[in-house]
Amino acid sequence: MKTKKLLLLSILLVSFFACNQKSAKDNSNSEEAVKHEDTSAFFTIDFAEIIKNKRDVPISEIAESVEYIPLENNSQSMIGNIMDVQLTKDYIFIKHNGSPLLTQFDRTGKFIRHIGTEGRGPKEYGLMRIFSLDRKNQLIYIHTNWTRKILVYNFEGEYVKTLKYDAISRLQNTWSRDSFMVSFSPPSSGMEPYSFIEVNFSGDTTQTIENQISWDKKGDRSFMVSYWGRDEFYWTDNKLHMKGWYNDTVYTYNEQNKIIPKYFIDLKEYKIPEDLIPEKMTEKPLPRECYWVGLNESGKYIFVRYGSHADRNNDNPQMGCVVYNKKTKDGFALKNKAEKYGFINDLNGGPDFKPRYSNDSLAFVDISALDMKLYLDSEEFKNSEVKFPEQKEKLAELNKTLKEDDNSFLMIAKLKE
Repeated sequence: MKTKKLLLLSILLVSFFACNQKSAKDNSNSEEAVKHEDTSAFFTIDFAEIIKNKRDVPISEIAESVEYIPLENNSQSMIGNIMDVQLTKDYIFIKHNGSPLLTQFDRTGKFIRHIGTEGRGPKEYGLMRIFSLDRKNQLIYIHTNWTRKILVYNFEGEYVKTLKYDAISRLQNTWSRDSFMVSFSPPSSGMEPYSFIEVNFSGDTTQTIENQISWDKKGDRSFMVSYWGRDEFYWTDNKLHMKGWYNDTVYTYNEQNKIIPKYFIDLKEYKIPEDLIPEKMTEKPLPRECYWVGLNESGKYIFVRYGSHADRNNDNPQMGCVVYNKKTKDGFALKNKAEKYGFINDLNGGPDFKPRYSNDSLAFVDISALDMKLYLDSEEFKNSEVKFPEQKEKLAELNKTLKEDDNSFLMIAKLKE
């Protein structure tokens, strides 16, 4: 009997130490993985709490400088309302409604060319849904609308090839990595199985992100409610980032090129109730403070732009921006001023700065020549106190020759590290 007890005790002790060693090993491996992928460790942005901290924020709090790049005016380069801007080391690429073609400037704002030719032929397009850049190989991917294809050009404007596969019929297709594209489809009918699908250039599905929003379809009708600024894709740290319209998790790639969740935006009471999603064609009114969000990110900050959902009785939607500091793990909200928001430009006195786009080190936004002139004519500009008076004087000189129908400007802020 004693022998059996001793044998049983020995087995239990061996099992105990073996489990502890395995647990320690697993924890060690887990810690090593977290350290190895420190930038992709999942976190939460407490939007509902941060938005309570609205305040006036000077641009000098996050940026070292702000410059203004006038986009050249000539008979070929006139642009309409800007819908997307992407910067490279040497170029500015702009999608706008003044031309169906992508327009290319250099980094001083000098017009270079339109990319491609207008039409419905094999190497032509009449309307683009979205464009994306492979900066390493200097390639441009243009997802067309009517012809349902992706045209590839190089940075010199030369046609390279055409891509065509089943997923091109989805709302937007963007270049993601190597020979892969990612397509996005919103929940318009309630029956879409995936929000995002990664495919290779042959059209084979390689990865997916499941659509979390679905409902029983009634009849054949379906529609989408689109918002300016509610983006599905953005780039930072040389990686594509993805967010669905009603899913508050942002996804990106890890070092093994697997799509993983990166962070969660906790809207709490500001999140639109699932039963009131406009695509469900409900007759119920939307609460005023239910927000869509659009995102852009730098090396240090995440800019969470938000706005009220469209509603028949909401003629004056709220808009704003929550700023999250990835290093300090806290944030603030930009205070609205006459239904407008932006960082106060205390560096050179220019217009308030809205962080519409960004990369690792820059935040940038377009401003029309009319809005620039109206502001430079205002008492607010004339009476502003700034850190660099000589730069304010240059803006005043610019205003003497500025015309209201000139092309837009890019405002570019160099962010602090």
